[in-house]
Amino acid sequence: MSDILIAIPARYGSSRLPGKILKDLNGKPVIQHVYEACKRTGLGDVVIATESPLVVEAVAKFGATAVLTSESCQSGTDRIFEAAQNRPEKFIINVQGDEPFISTETVSAVAELLRSDPSCDISTAVFATLDDAKIDNPNCVKAVIAKDGRALYFSRSRVPYKRELTEENKKAPYWQHCGIYGYRREALERFVQLPPSPLEQLERLEQLRALEDGMTIKCVETHPTGPAIDTAADLEAAEKYSKEHQ
Repeated sequence: MSDILIAIPARYGSSRLPGKILKDLNGKPVIQHVYEACKRTGLGDVVIATESPLVVEAVAKFGATAVLTSESCQSGTDRIFEAAQNRPEKFIINVQGDEPFISTETVSAVAELLRSDPSCDISTAVFATLDDAKIDNPNCVKAVIAKDGRALYFSRSRVPYKRELTEENKKAPYWQHCGIYGYRREALERFVQLPPSPLEQLERLEQLRALEDGMTIKCVETHPTGPAIDTAADLEAAEKYSKEHQ
C-alpha cells in the first residue's frame, strides 16, 4: 500500500460562489477535474473531504470516494485531517478542490519533496512571476524563499521589496504561492492543534501559523496554470482558459 494519501477538501457552502466545486466546467464538475489530475499521479488513494451529502452523491457518479466531515471544520486543513483519521498513510497531500487546472506534475513534485527530505515538515509549490498585476494583487500570495528552498515568509504584499531598481534586480522574480500542501502526518496533527497565530490573523494566511511555530515549509518550483474558482467571474475565465488550452 502507498504511504501517500491525496485529500481534496471540497466545501460546498462557499460564501462567494456556493456550490462552486459542483459547477460545470466544460462538461464536468470542477471537482472532477481536480480528482482526475490527482488520480493520474498514481501516488496513492485519492479522497474528497466535504461537509455536504450533495458532494458525496455527486462525486460517486464519477467513481470518486468522498468522506463526510464535520460542518464545524474551520479550514480545508481541518477537513483533510478529519478525512485522514484511521488511515495508515505517512504523508497527506492537500490539493484544493477549486483548482481544476492543477497539474499532475505539481502534485507529484510536492509529494516527492516531502518524501525525500526528512527536514521538511510541510511541502508546497511556487512559480516565478514578474507580472506587476499579480505581484500587487493581495489575492496572489507571495513567498520569500531561502537558498535551500525553505519558505521564510508568505505575504499578500509585494515581498521582498526591491529598494534599488537596478537592471539586475529588475529581473529577479517574485514567487507566487500555489495553494497545495504536503504534510507529514505528525506535522498535520501538530498544525491543527495550534491556535491561529498573530501573523496568520494579520495576513489571513494559514501557513504562517506553521512558520511562527517553527515548522519547516519547503517549496518546489512549478509553472502557472489556469485560474482557481472563487467567483462566477473566475468560472467564466476558467471556461475560456480551458477552451484555449485544449
